[in-house]
Amino acid sequence: MINYRTLPVILVILTLALGCAMDREVRLKRSRAMEDMGLAQLQRGNTGEGLKHLKEAASLDPESADIQHELALAYKAMGAYTEAIEHFHKALSLRPTFPAARNNLGTVYLIKGNWDQAIEEFKKAADDFTYATPHFAYNNLGLAYYNKGNYEKALESYKKAVGLMPNYSVGLMNMGITFEAMGKKKEAEDAYRRAVSTDPEYALVRLQLGKLLLATGRRAEAEKELQKAMEFDPAGRAGREAKELLRQK
Repeated sequence: MINYRTLPVILVILTLALGCAMDREVRLKRSRAMEDMGLAQLQRGNTGEGLKHLKEAASLDPESADIQHELALAYKAMGAYTEAIEHFHKALSLRPTFPAARNNLGTVYLIKGNWDQAIEEFKKAADDFTYATPHFAYNNLGLAYYNKGNYEKALESYKKAVGLMPNYSVGLMNMGITFEAMGKKKEAEDAYRRAVSTDPEYALVRLQLGKLLLATGRRAEAEKELQKAMEFDPAGRAGREAKELLRQK
């Protein structure tokens, strides 16, 4: 039997619930719009406008780990590492299984020279089975170990990265750099040449190979690699350093 006295109360509750649901939907749509605008501004190089829109998006949807991650990346690009770390942590608190955010947090610690904190984050990212690109985390882990002076661990990490992605030229180049640091020039050259074969236009590895060839007395071979470095990166660091080395007859 319907109690008509309670019917108005039920209708009010249903109306309020529907209103709240609609209000949330509107806020989320506006948040997505602000997020898209913010990312577009960042791509154009308008950092201030991009951050403003992303902050508004975060205020409209405070439970979005993705927006916190995007804010962190924007602050990282600006060199505002304290703010970047804060937002990476917010993203991870909202979504603990977020390996890309964890890897990117590790890169900030790497930039700041906090090797142990970087290693901790890279290990967690690499071990996360949901991470689609764990070779990035292993490569970064290698960089952290290399900077700590632990070349064996660095090499082990780079090998894992290359094992997952055999044509990963960055990992191959870093293997070569580590072999050089260990005094293993033959292994270093092999790693550099593998990197060149997978990415012939990678100027940095051309530079590294050219420097190694110079150090081992093979000037003619070195000049070819240094010329390639200049060709593929004429205005960048690799091209400039190669040009300077070629001047030194």
